[in-house]
Amino acid sequence: MKVKYILGVLSGYRPSFQRSALLVRNLAEASSLRAWVQQQLVDVSWLGPTQRDALVRLAHYSTRIEGNPLTLPEVEALAAGKDLQVEERAKREVLNYFAALRWIWRSSLKVIHEADLLKLHRLLTQDILSANEVGAYKAQPNAVFAGGQIIYRPPPPELCPELTKELLKWLNSSDSLNEHPVIAAAIAHHRFVSIHPFMDGNGRAARALESWILFRREFDTHHIFALDEFFDHDRQRYYREIQAVRDRGDELTSWLEYVSEAVIVTLQKTQQRIQTLRAKGSDTRITLNATQERILQALTHSPLLKGSDLARTLRISRALLSKAMRPLLDARLIVKEGSTKAAIYRLKTSG
Repeated sequence: MKVKYILGVLSGYRPSFQRSALLVRNLAEASSLRAWVQQQLVDVSWLGPTQRDALVRLAHYSTRIEGNPLTLPEVEALAAGKDLQVEERAKREVLNYFAALRWIWRSSLKVIHEADLLKLHRLLTQDILSANEVGAYKAQPNAVFAGGQIIYRPPPPELCPELTKELLKWLNSSDSLNEHPVIAAAIAHHRFVSIHPFMDGNGRAARALESWILFRREFDTHHIFALDEFFDHDRQRYYREIQAVRDRGDELTSWLEYVSEAVIVTLQKTQQRIQTLRAKGSDTRITLNATQERILQALTHSPLLKGSDLARTLRISRALLSKAMRPLLDARLIVKEGSTKAAIYRLKTSG
């Protein structure tokens, strides 16, 4: 197998790609599907279950790409707060991915700095890697293997901090911020996994970074779809597409076509799920205000919350919480269990 090393020159990062006819068509279709989803936000019976589904699928498929053995139902159980008697590292990888996604989704950061990226890695690898490797650049060379052979040798440790900073400099530049979010996210995904700046967790961090960019650049505003399911469905193609770019001197066109295809397929599945949930859900239509969106997001992240905990999480008064909750309860988007100050709230299940 060919071993490819391409990132040894520090001269500022500028991605190389062509806006092929296929890429342009894919982006147009992806944008159209995203617009359809946005138009459905007036009827939100589907929103909470779809958000929870995306959280579960992102954590499951991203960790499974790296060999995590947990099944989708097991990951769903962990998301619901249940404790499972499974291999501890596998469980920790999933719980860490939940923590990383929740941090991303609660973050107001549009510009991503080096410290933010290191924190992302720390959340993903806490209690998995040794203390000196968590949230820290690698101190030793590493390599990417397939079939027991090295197929890619990433840059050495001494180059990784500067290469990562160059990627972030481009990512925060006007060129990137004015680019289509799918293009920017896909470029960041590939470049980061090729820099491979950590001893472990590079793939998970790259895919989480991609989700972060799609969220903060308002393509997946309500974090309701999971590209990692597409990547895992044909894992060998995922790895081939990554390697093909390296074999062509880091020319990214085919990778961007591939990721834009992933967005289309994923959004089509999301569209189908929304339509199914709407058919099962309430006929009540409600336009969410910002506080109500945050309530649904908080209950997506936590299976059950007391009113006092929910108010504290959102940093609002109990009176404001009660006012915002009333329409959600009337629309049967949220279920209240118990009464008075001891009441517990949860999302209505999709079944």
